[in-house]
Amino acid sequence: MVQIKEIRHGDFGRCIEISNGAVCAAVTVDFGPRIIKCCVPGKPNLMWNDDDREFYEDVSSAFGEGKKWYIYGGHRIWLSPEHMPLSYYPDNDPVKYCVTKNGAVFTPPKQEVTGLCMTMEIRMDPEKPSFDVIHKIVNGSEETKTGAIWCLTVSDAGGTVILPLSKDDTGLLSNRMIALWPYTRLTDGRAFFGDDYITLTQDKTVKEKFKLGANNTEGWLAYLNHGQMLVKTFTPEYEDGRYPDWGCDCEIFTNEHFLEAETLSPLYDMEPGQSITHTERWTLADGVMTPASDNRTLEFFTEKNIKPLL
Repeated sequence: MVQIKEIRHGDFGRCIEISNGAVCAAVTVDFGPRIIKCCVPGKPNLMWNDDDREFYEDVSSAFGEGKKWYIYGGHRIWLSPEHMPLSYYPDNDPVKYCVTKNGAVFTPPKQEVTGLCMTMEIRMDPEKPSFDVIHKIVNGSEETKTGAIWCLTVSDAGGTVILPLSKDDTGLLSNRMIALWPYTRLTDGRAFFGDDYITLTQDKTVKEKFKLGANNTEGWLAYLNHGQMLVKTFTPEYEDGRYPDWGCDCEIFTNEHFLEAETLSPLYDMEPGQSITHTERWTLADGVMTPASDNRTLEFFTEKNIKPLL
């Protein structure tokens, strides 16, 4: 049975907590929205939280004097490709929400300047440790907008993300694409490049940033930390869709503070009034330890712990 109630989470004000006894999620409504908390009930939060508001960007040049965008932490919705400053809309105003049968819909105010209207909805399974996160962007401007829905899960320090590589049999043609950012070092010890998987582990002692994208035709990402595992699944659309960042539907990022597991929708040309959607299914498992980074171990781990959840 799904229970929905208003709570206060840390210094993040009012949040709507949605739980079914097997998984718990909390979404901010004084700003955002952000899925600021997600975990197995009674276990540590898998989301990273910027309790001290240490990380922000001054976006006065685009949105008005004194405007700041705060990362806050947790899971958010953006439009890709990334742009400074327009991506960093200061979503610091209260969020309207509507409770549904098994979740809630969260609607922040229409963005000034960009004209975008973003909505996040949670639909929780009544019994299983999983829920859908439905992301929607409406073009509320008077001009065509081209972009992809970008779903960024800012996860807690110390975790590891597993990204599967494409196993599509394309014969004589290539089947795998990896995109690298200017600051990414292939020799970075936090990353493991296997035959079928890439892993990235957050390390508080390493200050450098690392980011990588791929054509993840397997349709899942896994994040492990605190004895729990979060698997995000989605539907790749490579047959008909084109993707940003040279063709990425998944991206992973880390720095000295947190680890991100991101999925993206295809790129769309949105006419005024048109909308696009992208859905992730989040499934949690408890008592799962992070596997060693070698291909045989990762393959065994995937068959035993991840594929039964897909």
